[in-house]
Amino acid sequence: VVAESRALRDCAAFDRVAAHARRGTTFEGDVPNVPVTIAWGTHDRVLLPIQAARAHLQLPQARMIPLLNCGHVPMNDAPTQVTQTILSTTHP
Repeated sequence: VVAESRALRDCAAFDRVAAHARRGTTFEGDVPNVPVTIAWGTHDRVLLPIQAARAHLQLPQARMIPLLNCGHVPMNDAPTQVTQTILSTTHP
């Protein structure tokens, strides 16, 4: 987690992304005819799982998938689960 946090901090776009996040920007649109899945790590310490509910309120038509025992980088924690989630959305 420490190494990942440092890598994120040192990313060239980090300051712009952080500034954007502080403004409290939320998605206010529609995603017609596009399958949407919100997949959220149940052990995410960066974007807390409670925020998944907020995301789902913004996209109520989305399918909500909890990524069990995954943190903020679920593709490292459970690559098979992430792959299955992506494939189930993009190729039902």
